[in-house]
Amino acid sequence: MSVSERFDLSGKVAVLSGASRGIGLAAATTLAQAGAHVVLTSRKADALETAAAQIRNAGGEATSIVCHNGDLEQIASLFEQVQSTFGRCDILVNNAATNPHYGSVLEVDEGIWDKTVDVNLKGYFFMSQHAARLMKANGGGSIINVASINAIRPIGGQVVYSLTK
Repeated sequence: MSVSERFDLSGKVAVLSGASRGIGLAAATTLAQAGAHVVLTSRKADALETAAAQIRNAGGEATSIVCHNGDLEQIASLFEQVQSTFGRCDILVNNAATNPHYGSVLEVDEGIWDKTVDVNLKGYFFMSQHAARLMKANGGGSIINVASINAIRPIGGQVVYSLTK
């Protein structure tokens, strides 16, 4: 049974962060197969456009918009573009994450802390807030936050990442 036979997302707009590879790209591909127009976001334009082209080449609808999940101005700009282009956001998949430090908690400095919290926690909150405003205006939607097993069972050397997941 194909994805489109299991559920139909035709006419829906899905925004996915961290969507140029891995879990984000897999989720975007699946949502596109179900008929959603997927808006892929990440920091790197080339990788992002390659991912969007892959989805389009498979028959899906995809748009790429560069957005750093830890930058509130870029998040606001992303949702302004989504609003002006599509007039709606039905699905948000918060997937982008960072883990800039593997090592002792005693070696974590403020820059490592700020980068990890900005992307993994603050970014998820403000992406959700912007998406929810569009969803509310259109009668609802779904927000999916990708977490990590590290939230339940932290792995040594990944203390800040684990705290944010």
